[in-house]
Amino acid sequence: MKKIIIYSLFILGLWACKEKYISPVVSPNTGYLVVEGIINSGAGETNIILSRTVALSSNAINYERGAKVNVEGDDNSLYPLKEISNGHYSVSKLNLNANKKYRINIATMDGKKYLSNFAAVKNNPAIDSINYKTESQGLQFYVDTHDPSNNTKYYQWDYTETWEFHSPFQTYLKYKIANSAKGQQYSVVFSDSTRFGFDMGQYICWKTENSSSILTGSTANMSSDIIHLPILSISPASWKLSVLYSVNVRQYSLSKGRYEFLQRMKKNTEGTGSIFDAQPSELSGNIYCTTNNDPVIGYIDICPVQEKRIFVDPYKVPNWAYWLYKPNCTEIDVTNNSDSIQLKSVNLLPTNYKDINAMTGAIISFYAAPPECVDCRLRGSNIKPSFWK
Repeated sequence: MKKIIIYSLFILGLWACKEKYISPVVSPNTGYLVVEGIINSGAGETNIILSRTVALSSNAINYERGAKVNVEGDDNSLYPLKEISNGHYSVSKLNLNANKKYRINIATMDGKKYLSNFAAVKNNPAIDSINYKTESQGLQFYVDTHDPSNNTKYYQWDYTETWEFHSPFQTYLKYKIANSAKGQQYSVVFSDSTRFGFDMGQYICWKTENSSSILTGSTANMSSDIIHLPILSISPASWKLSVLYSVNVRQYSLSKGRYEFLQRMKKNTEGTGSIFDAQPSELSGNIYCTTNNDPVIGYIDICPVQEKRIFVDPYKVPNWAYWLYKPNCTEIDVTNNSDSIQLKSVNLLPTNYKDINAMTGAIISFYAAPPECVDCRLRGSNIKPSFWK
């Protein structure tokens, strides 16, 4: 009992010590510039994302639009990036000279200019493999790479997941709406856009998601430059494993400065917010404002980006039945008249007929299900990716 009382007093003391934190940093209304990305010295794309800091209470992303972004060489070479969407700037196939140094040059619409420090092109070894194994918490994916010259030391990865999924129910039908003196009248008829008996455009779709966490690794304290690290996992019965899954992993070699910058950012952004978390630290990088002393958040490195893609057939995963997606979808049956449809299924989608008039072919009753269980486009795209098997 004595221990319980002491422990309770300790918890109450911690609670009493909590005070609202008001940051002493006064940020301009437009926020400070945030620069994300890396210069791809190889044949792939260089993608730079510009945004502005926002208040702690905001979840919005304030992209920096209309900026002029260039990659500059110390030999006076210039490579302009094009804004392909709000705040996203891109250029392909730079194929930079490994013996030169390069930097980012940014001019924003408010007249301010920003430069990163000149940096050398770093070597980036190829990804040896992306593999997976079944573990208690999910399907765990690993990246393997190594540098025989023992010079890389610092790494970063991100990835793009894509998976094919099918609607739990196929649809052969559609609603027909007619206007009358009684108002809108509903009925169900066979769809005129079906292929192979049902509407394939609503049945087969793909979903794509990009990684959001900061993934880094270092061999600086190891005798050899060899990496074997977990990068992502998929929980059992996830819809990612319903038909076919693919992940494309990108690898970057980092300077020690960028690696340490990302480690600070990871601590600042991925903490749980408890009293035991490390306190936020300053995110000074290698980019600065030449117009005034405005802070800039970002760190630019240069390397050829390495990529590797793998596909996973869930039916080939050991104990496959445990991993397969099990949708929570049910159908109801509805009489094919306007009153019944408006009462029971106007917010559902028809799937297939239940009873049909053998003489006229008219649908007497039909099945219906929630839209997300019938039309896969509500959760993804029915446009097949160019790389899909």
